[in-house]
Order: sequence, then C-alpha cells, then structure tokens
Amino acid sequence: MNNDELQVLGTENRKSNNWKWIVAIACVVLTIVCYLIYNRCSSTGNTLPMSQEGSTISPALQHAADSLLNDKLTEINGLQGQVIIMNVQTGEILAMAGRERNFEGKFQPCQNFAYQQELGALTMTVSLLVGLESGKAHLSDVVDTGNGVWQIDDDRIMKDHNWRRGGYGGVTLDRALGVSSNIGISKTIWSLFKGHEQDYFNKLDSMSFGQPNSIEGIKGLRPSVYSSPKDSDWVNKDILWSAIGYNRKIAPIQMLTFYNAIANNGKMVKPTFVPGTAEVVNEQIAKKENIALMQQTLEHVVSQGLGHKAGSAKILVAGKTGTSQVNEYYEGDNAVSEYQVAFCGFFPANKPKYSMIVSLNKIGLPASGGGMAGDAFHNIVEWMIDNGMLNK
Repeated sequence: MNNDELQVLGTENRKSNNWKWIVAIACVVLTIVCYLIYNRCSSTGNTLPMSQEGSTISPALQHAADSLLNDKLTEINGLQGQVIIMNVQTGEILAMAGRERNFEGKFQPCQNFAYQQELGALTMTVSLLVGLESGKAHLSDVVDTGNGVWQIDDDRIMKDHNWRRGGYGGVTLDRALGVSSNIGISKTIWSLFKGHEQDYFNKLDSMSFGQPNSIEGIKGLRPSVYSSPKDSDWVNKDILWSAIGYNRKIAPIQMLTFYNAIANNGKMVKPTFVPGTAEVVNEQIAKKENIALMQQTLEHVVSQGLGHKAGSAKILVAGKTGTSQVNEYYEGDNAVSEYQVAFCGFFPANKPKYSMIVSLNKIGLPASGGGMAGDAFHNIVEWMIDNGMLNK
C-alpha cells in the first residue's frame, strides 16, 4: 500500500543503520504486549459473549467475520481485533468476533468487546456533526490546513498524515473528513467553541455519544471515559485533540452505536442479542438535515477519500477511517508504538441496512485504518453480498 494513510501520525522514519535494533526491540516488546493483552481480553473457547442459539447472531456470518478477522490479523501481524455487525433499524447484533494473539503467535478467540481505547479519527465524524448542529459550520466551508503542520503552542504540534508532502492547504469540511485532516477538523471545532469549550462536550452528551453504558451479554462494558474543561487536569486547547478522538476512551460497540444512528436517520437504538427487543436510546441525535449531510459525506469518504478500500463495486458504502497511537512501550531509551486502526460504516449507503466496525491493534508502522481495517470491512461486505444478505 502506498496511499496517504500509511503514516497517519507523521512518525519519522528511523535511520537505516538502526533497523536491527528496532527489530530486536520490537520482538521483546511484542512478547510483553502479548502478556498485557491477557489483561484486556477474557479468553475463552468461544468468540461470542453468549450462545448463538435463540440470539440475533447469524451463524454463517459469525463464522465468516471471525475467519476474515483472523486472516487480517495474521496478514498485518496484529495484536488483537474485533468485528461487530448490526442491523441498522433494530440494533440486532448479527456477528461479533474477537481475536487476540497468544504466545505462540496464533490468534485465539477472545471477548474483548468491552475494551476501551482512543479510537482516533472515527471521532472526526462526531465532531463534524457537532459543528453542523451549531449552525455556524457548513460542509462547503473552506479551512486552511496549511502545509500539514500546525504549531499549537510552544510544545505542541499537530500534523496531518501528508505533512511531508506539503499538506492539503485549503479544503472544504467535506473534503477534510474525506482525507482525515486532523488540522481541518480541529481548527473548525476551535473556531466554533474557543472560550466555551464545555459546550462542545455538552453537545456530545446530548447526542448520546459514548452510549450505551451497558449491554446485556457484554461483560464489563462501562461508560465512555473522557476529559473535559470540568476536570482539574484539563489543559488549554485540549479540545483540539478531543475533536480528533484523543482524551476519550470508548469501546468499538459504543462507537458503532453512534454511526448506526447516523445510518438510521438520527435514531439511536441499543445494540442487542435478543430478537425483537429494539430499545431506543435517543429518538433523534441531531437535526435530520444534518444527518442527511453526514450520510452523504461519509459516502464521499469511501468514494473519494481515504476510505476507498472499504468500498464495493456492487453497492455504495459509507464510513470513516480511524488510526490512533494508543500505547508506547520502552526498552531502554528506545520506544515502539502500538496503533489502533479501524473502519466504521454502513451499507448500502443510499438505503442503510447494516452497520459494521472493524477495529485492529498492531505494533509499529505502517498503520492504516483505511488500508487495513477498511480492507477487512470490504471483504466482509463482499461475503455478505455473495451470500445474498443484501438481496433480502
């Protein structure tokens, strides 16, 4: 892959004469991380938190999702990952697969569905919807991302993934989401909420972002944890990082619930394993006209932006890429980073029936939400098409 997603966080390339040290350190770190993953995931012989019998789970789709997840983790030399697929209107969970690396390097089933981490650029969608809801931002607005490097203050710099190639310059907000511009989204939120940052977080709460706090059948799920101006450790301009998915830990099922609400024309339903028990969390998370705009923009992410690998030649797909650095491990003075890569979306984009999230963790670069998680998303969509699930 040679697209713009591969080094989203702008990590510098190491000098070639250090590569042997890096490989050795990575091997040590990988062993440590495998041990730490056992504290994240509750391993069992079954990837599901409950029996398929009498539940919403589709056995064939569950098997396919689990197999394709295992294939992708093996391909990228991952640490852990999960796939969740839902019915847009009812919230019924049709497949939920989780895998983690064991000490033999194989990927065993696990129940990591309550594990929360920073899901990065997936949050840009939420922030852009907040901007539209303010009435002061429009998708056609142009934001200046400059050369891809933004000096926030004396010791903090924000970069776009293509900063080495000179950045994007002026882009519309629609395009800023499509190319996952950290600067474009953060500058927009800063211009709207500077001096009253708490209003941004209040709007997130009113839209039920981070819900639900619990789901029957998913052990350990808890409220999303985040920092806001109400907290004593809040630092001026932290909202710039909150707008692009940092300073908030959230489980993939909680993020998927929000994207599912966008697909469902603004109605948020609670994910469930029990057939016929649809529960509404929020009747309308945002104005219908703004939801429609976000549906369109998320389709552009796939058809025109960095999410193209998640797309299909057979149906329209909408969604968003996400890449974030979630941990850093040290061996002496040397550090190796852990990344989370994800794709969250829905399909068919013009008449949403299913929503899905693919979330993967791996050590080191390349780390690409679109190229890795998006490709797995694509493979599952194609399986669903080939097996008649989009014809019903």
